[in-house]
Amino acid sequence: MKDDVLKYSKILRLFSVTFITLLGLTACNDSSDSKSTNTQQQASSKGPTLQGKFIPIYEPALNADNRIEEGLWRSRKLLEGYTEEMNDFVNIPSDIKVIAKECNEANAFYDSDKKTIELCYELGAEERKMFTEAGDSGVILENELYQSAVGTLFHETGHALIAELDLKITGREEDVADQLAAYILTYDDQDKEYLLTVSDTYGLAARRATSLDDLLFYDSHSLDAQRAVNFLCYVYGSDPKSFQSLIDDELLHKERAEDCEHEYQQIVDAWDSLLAPYFKKKKNA
Repeated sequence: MKDDVLKYSKILRLFSVTFITLLGLTACNDSSDSKSTNTQQQASSKGPTLQGKFIPIYEPALNADNRIEEGLWRSRKLLEGYTEEMNDFVNIPSDIKVIAKECNEANAFYDSDKKTIELCYELGAEERKMFTEAGDSGVILENELYQSAVGTLFHETGHALIAELDLKITGREEDVADQLAAYILTYDDQDKEYLLTVSDTYGLAARRATSLDDLLFYDSHSLDAQRAVNFLCYVYGSDPKSFQSLIDDELLHKERAEDCEHEYQQIVDAWDSLLAPYFKKKKNA
């Protein structure tokens, strides 16, 4: 499994052939040129020229624990890999800064006013504590922390794209943002492992609840236990044969699994439709 640079891919399912009749002769434009032109025309019709970029920024950590997370993220080129792939993936109207920083809280968020995705070193430190308490260490621990951070970045990407592209969604935005992470990280078979780690992160967080008072039913996010199961469902739905072990090991209940292929395909179809006018280029072409 790769550790340093993400390989995210998404095929643009948009086929367009333009027929031109002139003096009784019919000619067919090149299919790839037609697709590229069509996508650019759709994007331009949405408003201003879409020339924004995702820009990686690391702010120096002062706290000793936070410096550990800063060192890990820098060494794995977390922000560089993410922004490079996003800049190849989708058009956006204005720059979005992707900032790793100290926040005085374990959090990550998209700020629509500042147009920033902010990933807090404290979140990495909190997850390091959870995975360490679960018995993980060394390379395994660092891989988990890196993969979980990647999942968090793509969740916040969902919020950013919804806001910046004025996407029309139904349902809670937090759930839709989770689904964007699944949409991107299930295209590449290797990246699906990242979502298993994300599920594990929420599973560990859920085990910290000791009473009903610890369950934030009022929150805009689904409960941690629900998010853990949802990500397992999306991974399973993307390739049931390869992930049959999730059911065999009773990580994913078989009754939920029955609908996971359908749930996953709904996510793919929805995000394909939402992002079709903004895809930058055909991936892996």
